[in-house]
Amino acid sequence: MSINYQVGDTLPRLKHTATAFQLFRYSAVTWNPHRIHFDEPYAREEGHGGLVVHSHLRAALALRCVTEALGPKWRVTKVAYRLRKPVCVPANLAYTARVTHIEGDSMTLELAEEHPSGEVGFEGTVRVSRAEGENAGGLRSSTPEDLA
Repeated sequence: MSINYQVGDTLPRLKHTATAFQLFRYSAVTWNPHRIHFDEPYAREEGHGGLVVHSHLRAALALRCVTEALGPKWRVTKVAYRLRKPVCVPANLAYTARVTHIEGDSMTLELAEEHPSGEVGFEGTVRVSRAEGENAGGLRSSTPEDLA
Protein backbone atom coordinates (compact mmCIF):
# COMPACT_ATOMS: atom_id res chain seq x y z
CA MET A 1 0.00 0.00 0.00
CA SER A 2 1.52 3.35 -0.99
CA ILE A 3 1.28 6.66 0.80
CA ASN A 4 -0.17 9.50 -1.24
CA TYR A 5 1.85 12.17 0.53
CA GLN A 6 5.32 13.52 -0.10
CA VAL A 7 7.82 15.22 2.16
CA GLY A 8 6.87 18.89 2.25
CA ASP A 9 3.12 18.31 1.81
CA THR A 10 0.95 20.25 4.24
CA LEU A 11 -2.34 18.95 5.63
CA PRO A 12 -5.38 21.26 5.63
CA ARG A 13 -5.13 23.91 8.32
CA LEU A 14 -7.38 23.52 11.38
CA LYS A 15 -8.74 26.82 12.69
CA HIS A 16 -10.11 27.00 16.20
CA THR A 17 -11.35 29.74 18.52
CA ALA A 18 -10.69 28.90 22.16
CA THR A 19 -13.32 30.34 24.51
CA ALA A 20 -13.77 30.67 28.26
CA PHE A 21 -16.71 28.25 28.10
CA GLN A 22 -14.55 25.63 26.35
CA LEU A 23 -11.82 26.00 28.99
CA PHE A 24 -14.38 25.55 31.77
CA ARG A 25 -15.70 22.39 30.13
CA TYR A 26 -12.19 21.04 29.41
CA SER A 27 -11.21 21.61 33.05
CA ALA A 28 -14.31 19.70 34.14
CA VAL A 29 -13.83 16.66 31.90
CA THR A 30 -10.11 16.44 32.65
CA TRP A 31 -10.57 17.04 36.39
CA ASN A 32 -8.14 19.95 36.19
CA PRO A 33 -8.89 22.27 39.11
CA HIS A 34 -6.26 24.91 38.31
CA ARG A 35 -8.08 28.22 38.51
CA ILE A 36 -6.03 29.91 35.77
CA HIS A 37 -8.26 28.03 33.31
CA PHE A 38 -11.71 29.15 34.59
CA ASP A 39 -11.33 32.03 37.11
CA GLU A 40 -10.27 35.11 35.16
CA PRO A 41 -9.61 37.44 38.14
CA TYR A 42 -7.42 34.73 39.67
CA ALA A 43 -5.59 34.16 36.37
CA ARG A 44 -4.84 37.89 36.10
CA GLU A 45 -3.75 37.98 39.74
CA GLU A 46 -1.28 35.21 38.83
CA GLY A 47 0.16 37.41 36.09
CA HIS A 48 -1.62 36.01 33.04
CA GLY A 49 -3.41 38.11 30.44
CA GLY A 50 -6.67 36.22 31.05
CA LEU A 51 -7.85 32.63 31.19
CA VAL A 52 -5.04 30.34 30.03
CA VAL A 53 -5.69 27.64 27.42
CA HIS A 54 -4.68 24.18 28.67
CA SER A 55 -1.50 22.79 27.15
CA HIS A 56 -3.12 19.39 26.60
CA LEU A 57 -6.08 21.01 24.85
CA ARG A 58 -3.66 22.72 22.50
CA ALA A 59 -1.93 19.40 21.83
CA ALA A 60 -5.29 17.72 21.20
CA LEU A 61 -6.19 20.44 18.70
CA ALA A 62 -2.87 19.96 16.91
CA LEU A 63 -3.52 16.21 16.69
CA ARG A 64 -7.05 16.86 15.51
CA CYS A 65 -5.54 18.69 12.55
CA VAL A 66 -3.77 15.43 11.65
CA THR A 67 -6.51 12.92 12.43
CA GLU A 68 -9.21 14.88 10.58
CA ALA A 69 -7.02 15.27 7.51
CA LEU A 70 -5.77 11.68 7.35
CA GLY A 71 -8.96 9.92 8.44
CA PRO A 72 -9.59 6.65 10.29
CA LYS A 73 -7.12 4.58 8.26
CA TRP A 74 -4.23 6.17 10.17
CA ARG A 75 -3.18 5.93 13.79
CA VAL A 76 -0.99 8.16 15.90
CA THR A 77 1.99 6.19 17.23
CA LYS A 78 4.16 8.90 18.79
CA VAL A 79 3.77 12.55 19.77
CA ALA A 80 6.19 15.09 21.17
CA TYR A 81 5.55 18.80 21.64
CA ARG A 82 6.54 21.88 23.55
CA LEU A 83 4.78 25.13 24.28
CA ARG A 84 6.60 28.27 23.24
CA LYS A 85 4.07 30.82 24.38
CA PRO A 86 0.98 30.82 26.65
CA VAL A 87 -2.40 31.51 25.09
CA CYS A 88 -5.27 33.35 26.75
CA VAL A 89 -8.90 33.37 25.57
CA PRO A 90 -10.48 34.41 23.39
CA ALA A 91 -7.87 33.11 20.99
CA ASN A 92 -8.06 32.43 17.28
CA LEU A 93 -5.59 29.64 16.65
CA ALA A 94 -4.56 27.75 13.53
CA TYR A 95 -2.88 24.35 13.53
CA THR A 96 -0.73 23.06 10.71
CA ALA A 97 0.98 19.76 9.99
CA ARG A 98 3.71 19.30 7.39
CA VAL A 99 5.12 15.96 6.27
CA THR A 100 8.83 15.78 7.11
CA HIS A 101 9.62 12.07 6.71
CA ILE A 102 8.09 9.01 5.08
CA GLU A 103 9.21 5.44 5.71
CA GLY A 104 7.16 2.45 4.65
CA ASP A 105 3.58 2.96 5.87
CA SER A 106 4.58 5.64 8.40
CA MET A 107 4.99 9.39 8.21
CA THR A 108 6.40 12.01 10.54
CA LEU A 109 4.79 15.43 10.52
CA GLU A 110 5.85 18.73 12.04
CA LEU A 111 3.07 20.40 14.06
CA ALA A 112 2.65 24.11 14.69
CA GLU A 113 0.12 26.40 16.33
CA GLU A 114 -0.02 29.78 14.69
CA HIS A 115 -1.39 32.88 16.39
CA PRO A 116 -3.03 35.78 14.49
CA SER A 117 0.18 37.78 15.08
CA GLY A 118 2.08 35.14 13.09
CA GLU A 119 3.89 33.84 16.17
CA VAL A 120 4.22 30.09 16.74
CA GLY A 121 2.94 29.21 20.20
CA PHE A 122 3.29 25.46 20.04
CA GLU A 123 5.49 23.12 18.04
CA GLY A 124 5.89 19.39 17.89
CA THR A 125 6.12 16.25 15.86
CA VAL A 126 3.79 13.35 15.36
CA ARG A 127 4.41 9.96 13.84
CA VAL A 128 1.48 8.24 12.18
CA SER A 129 1.15 4.79 10.64
CA ARG A 130 -1.35 3.42 8.24
CA ALA A 131 -3.64 1.09 10.15
CA GLU A 132 -4.89 -2.08 8.53
CA GLY A 133 -7.32 -4.79 9.53
CA GLU A 134 -8.51 -4.68 13.11
CA ASN A 135 -6.17 -1.78 13.89
CA ALA A 136 -7.96 0.47 11.37
CA GLY A 137 -10.25 3.04 12.83
CA GLY A 138 -8.10 5.90 13.96
CA LEU A 139 -6.46 7.01 17.13
CA ARG A 140 -5.36 4.41 19.68
CA SER A 141 -3.51 4.60 22.94
CA SER A 142 0.27 4.50 22.80
CA THR A 143 2.14 1.77 24.60
CA PRO A 144 5.47 2.37 26.33
CA GLU A 145 7.13 0.53 23.41
CA ASP A 146 5.60 3.04 20.96
CA LEU A 147 7.16 5.92 22.86
CA ALA A 148 10.63 4.36 23.19
